Amino acid sequence: MLKLWIRDARRRLLFACLLCSTTPAGADGLRDALQATLRNNPAVAGQAAEVEARRYAADGARSQRYPTLSAQAQQYADGDRSGLNGEDVSRPSILRVRQPIWSFGRINDSIAVANAQVSTERADLLRVRRQLLEDTGVAYVTVRGSIELIDIAQQNEAQHRKLLAQIQRRVEGQLASSADARLAATRLAQAQAMVQRAINEKRAAQEDLAALTQVMLGADEPVPSGLLELQASTDLLQQAMDRSAQIRLKQQQLGQADAEVDRAKTYSMPTIYLQADKLYDQPGLSDDSQVSVVFEGSLDGLGFADRGRRGEASASRMAAFQDLAAAKIELKREIDGLQRSRRLQTDLIELQNQSLSDLVSLFDSYQRQYESGTKSWLDLLNIQRERFEQNRQLVQAQTEWRIYSLQLQAMIGGLDSLAGIEAHDDG
Repeated sequence: MLKLWIRDARRRLLFACLLCSTTPAGADGLRDALQATLRNNPAVAGQAAEVEARRYAADGARSQRYPTLSAQAQQYADGDRSGLNGEDVSRPSILRVRQPIWSFGRINDSIAVANAQVSTERADLLRVRRQLLEDTGVAYVTVRGSIELIDIAQQNEAQHRKLLAQIQRRVEGQLASSADARLAATRLAQAQAMVQRAINEKRAAQEDLAALTQVMLGADEPVPSGLLELQASTDLLQQAMDRSAQIRLKQQQLGQADAEVDRAKTYSMPTIYLQADKLYDQPGLSDDSQVSVVFEGSLDGLGFADRGRRGEASASRMAAFQDLAAAKIELKREIDGLQRSRRLQTDLIELQNQSLSDLVSLFDSYQRQYESGTKSWLDLLNIQRERFEQNRQLVQAQTEWRIYSLQLQAMIGGLDSLAGIEAHDDG
């Protein structure tokens, strides 16, 4: 008995753990979906690791300013004696400390490149986050649209079921033929198929959302209306230019290319060191300490390697500049396209609302005319089909309008605060 109780307790505990891992506490619609994506999606973690790697690389670049400690020891096969004091000098060694005191900008430029690489990776992390936020918003709205489609499909099924019951009563009273009942049954089967199709579409949309958030969310809450409100097109385009993660990434890449150009100019510059040596058993020298100033430089490939590096850096900078210009053009084109599509859906929603209102009145009229014998049963079934189709198109237009609105919000950073990204947090 005790074993059964323990086994049951373990099952309850396991179920509670699974529930906690799949359904966040205090789920609040889109906000929780966005935050879950940033918290759980491996693409964010991977890019964050790239940022961390660049930070470590920058720390390594900054360490060039610190002293370098080196030691050298040798062992000769045959013993030897110093000419100064007669000691054994078969194992000479040197302990050396070098402190760079002037590198003509080479070290500073190297550090600037490392810092620019960190900034580029942080901008890329923001780009990844923004893209995931946009994808999550689209997936969430798609799930919401699927829920609404299921609702109207079920209403359509219920209406067809009601119509079938009506015609069956008329058949029993010999006021209608059995062919009418078969037709109504066929339309009911089609309505039931529509319900199943809407349910399958919802499952697929939920799977897409779960792939982004890595947790199961119901998408029960509607999208906040404030996120669907946008400013005038000119203001929106300017905001997109100022806040776009893609533009910021291209700007950082251009800044990194500028730093690479500066580093190429000082790559072959010499370095002046302050050097301290401690000598042990050096032939012809007494054990002592020495301090000196060392001037060290080299010219790879008689200067041709340096020329190649400068040319490469200049060409890379030009490529980064052109990429930035192309990104601005692409952003403007994308913003304009989304705004046109959004305006089109706005017009469609208005037209379909009016059409649906007319169809509701028309259906009631057809119902009365059928009962009075002036309309056929087929006319009544057709008007119900048209009513459902208008409802479906209205839900689709509303869903697409919300998708376009959220995409525009994501491009200007409008989803950042809801997802928990602060204004100063770009990675």
